[in-house]
Amino acid sequence: MLNKIWTYLQYGNRFCGIEHTINSNTPISVSILKQSKKELNLESTFQIDSIENIPKKLSKNQHAILVVNNGNVLSKTIESNQKEPLKLVYKAFPNINIEEFYFEIISESRSYFISICRKNYVDALISNYSENKIHIISFSLGNSSISGIKTFIDKKEVQTSNSIVTIENQEITGINKVNVENEIYDINGLNVSNQELLSLSGALQTVLRNNITITNYEDKKNHLLTEFKHIQFFNQFLKSAGLLILGILLINFFVFNHYFNQVNNLKQVSEINESTKQKIVTLNSLVSKKQKMVDDLLKSNGSKTSYFANSIMQSLPETLLLSEFNFQPLKKRIKEDKPIELDDLKIILSGSSTDSSLFSKWISQLEQMDWVKHVDIIDYGSSSSSVSDFEIKIILSDE
Repeated sequence: MLNKIWTYLQYGNRFCGIEHTINSNTPISVSILKQSKKELNLESTFQIDSIENIPKKLSKNQHAILVVNNGNVLSKTIESNQKEPLKLVYKAFPNINIEEFYFEIISESRSYFISICRKNYVDALISNYSENKIHIISFSLGNSSISGIKTFIDKKEVQTSNSIVTIENQEITGINKVNVENEIYDINGLNVSNQELLSLSGALQTVLRNNITITNYEDKKNHLLTEFKHIQFFNQFLKSAGLLILGILLINFFVFNHYFNQVNNLKQVSEINESTKQKIVTLNSLVSKKQKMVDDLLKSNGSKTSYFANSIMQSLPETLLLSEFNFQPLKKRIKEDKPIELDDLKIILSGSSTDSSLFSKWISQLEQMDWVKHVDIIDYGSSSSSVSDFEIKIILSDE
């Protein structure tokens, strides 16, 4: 939320792109985007013949991205394995005095689209806009700004104000200057003609902040942006400072009152929590003791249980099927706050038998085991004509 407010204080809700083209009748193309909530709409586009007439159609102290795309800009396409920007520029334009030129490079795989323009021409344009209360916060050369919106273009060829740009797999493969015709494009829901395409891409730069070209004028752009922010601070921020301070004081009052009540509530909750904490500590101690008892019991009886179970399973005839093996069964049902009582030295077995004579022999075999004191038959009855259910209790020797 604070980030949105800060962005609004810096840039407002309108974003402007201006292209200087080679059209002799209306050499300036302007696109204005308006942000409303989470939507970005194209508020207006127009073409005009001079910088002096632009402020009449813009908000006061409007910021803009400038696209210089006229005869003062030279552009070339080269292929190279070299990635050093200066060497790429010198390869495209040998023997130029780089100190006198701004350059911008679109890098696509091994292809490089390089545009240059004299610094004194661009600086003079920016100064002229500043005198007319239009604040240039960044600029682009030639058709370079198209790289910022190429992902929104679903066509292989797209026209700008003076060129055809070829795009394959979201990579620019060619920029060729031609005499263009008017065409309408859908750029992520924004309908614009090719004459406004570059000015739109300039306006979108401020919103998307996706400029991926290589330039030698980053310091210049940072300086322009810093100057604009200073102007915005004095023109907008100070005007609303009084209202902001009043709002902060009002919010502070409500917050203080809210937290004052919260502190009182927390004090009461803290007292309750302290009492609950003591109960939890007591219960935790009790649980730990019982857990230790259970662990000790398991450690002491674990090996015996395995031994008894193994002996019984090995003695089972094929006509018997066990359904329950209960070592040291409970004497009573488990109840809250009552000790658990086990029937020590007892094993309860239950299952089914298909041969009564083998069942009797098995009982006799169990009684002969040295760890068995005696065996009690609790139940033996027929569940069907061929199967009898049984339940026996083995009394273990206490030795």
